[in-house]
Amino acid sequence: MVVQDLSRFARNIKDQADAIFDLVRCGVLLRSTYEPNVDETAAGKLAANLFGSFNQFFSDSLSEKQRDRKRLAVAAGRVPWHAPTGYVNVSSKTGANIEPDPQRGPLMTRAFELVGAGLHKKSEVLKIVTTEGLTTRSGKPVATQSFDHMLRNPVYAGWVSLKSDPDTAPVRGLHTPLVTQELFDRVQAVLDGRKPPAIARRKINPDFPLRRLVRCEACGIPLTGAFCKGRSSKFPRYWCRQKGCRRVSTPKAALESAFLAFIGRLQPDREIVSDYDFPKIAARVWEAKQGGSEREARSLKSQLEAQKDRKNKLLTMRVDGEISREEHEEARTGTQTAIYEIEEKLRALESNRATAESFVHFAELKVTDMAKVWSIANSEQRERVQNLLFEGGLDYSPEKGFLNRSKSSLFHALETVNIQDANLVEAAGVELFAGIENT
Repeated sequence: MVVQDLSRFARNIKDQADAIFDLVRCGVLLRSTYEPNVDETAAGKLAANLFGSFNQFFSDSLSEKQRDRKRLAVAAGRVPWHAPTGYVNVSSKTGANIEPDPQRGPLMTRAFELVGAGLHKKSEVLKIVTTEGLTTRSGKPVATQSFDHMLRNPVYAGWVSLKSDPDTAPVRGLHTPLVTQELFDRVQAVLDGRKPPAIARRKINPDFPLRRLVRCEACGIPLTGAFCKGRSSKFPRYWCRQKGCRRVSTPKAALESAFLAFIGRLQPDREIVSDYDFPKIAARVWEAKQGGSEREARSLKSQLEAQKDRKNKLLTMRVDGEISREEHEEARTGTQTAIYEIEEKLRALESNRATAESFVHFAELKVTDMAKVWSIANSEQRERVQNLLFEGGLDYSPEKGFLNRSKSSLFHALETVNIQDANLVEAAGVELFAGIENT
């Protein structure tokens, strides 16, 4: 075997010795064009070992210089390697040496948002952003394993770190982050399986809006609905899904017509509609039912700020060397989990507040024609109407029809509230039924 010099053969003295031994055992001799004194003699073996030692020294010395340069770059907030997907390298001796890629940058942000929402699997998110145009620098699709590494890379949140050197603390980079720290931490929680289970949302079927609202009078189980196959066509029906009962089985048109007739007879007392400010009463009802939400929101925000302060202090302690990397990671994980859980509770309260605004705006319609409101609403709006009218659902019997002959939960609540004390500022509601008010 002929090599240019031993540095092109190996740059580790042990690897060189093992390779030469294996070659000799197979009857193969090694010769170097630049080092002719390397042979099978004692002097030749000594020369080979000396050259090998110098080659290893050169390689180790070069590695140390590269590590030192990377440490200096990281300490300055610069990225000492090729820009990750979503960024491009720029020539700069003092400022940031990477900047967001105008094409791939927004797609990486969207990927983080989709994963952080917790509504899609990681593989589904990769398919979505790939369809929308996310590729590597070479124009190839992003591999699944690479996508996982990208979601773990703190560069996207504005941090620069040196994974090859655990003693080097993360540094806030000079480049522009593609995601916020909160979103990045939320994605890490999702990937680690630390994300609290999302509140289950009922699926809305626009073809069968009364599913789960109407219950079987005999067993109390909510009805289901689907298109049943006939000999030549499909027939939409509602039926009781409880085995051994099945008292209710009625065509879709019949049940929904009966429902429209039922809610068409619901009217609030004329005295309330004519003599009092209906939206204010509605606001008072909601406040009575949801009382304490504002206090809870203030308490949660205070807890959130405390956890964020603790997280920042932990990072400062890590940078100053007061705690080890392992201690920082353990404490940071617990803190981030607490932050995520508090944020989830705040989002739930915000959603509840939006529902309150919808409730008040709903009252502004004077609720004088419930059948018309329900008929012209879309599927989501219909569910809101149903939930406001019948919080506990409705019982149905094929012989007697709807059995909830008393006033609905909405009207009952409005009529039982202390109207004289309902001196509330009228809330600025959101559009619960887009287009209905003008109809």
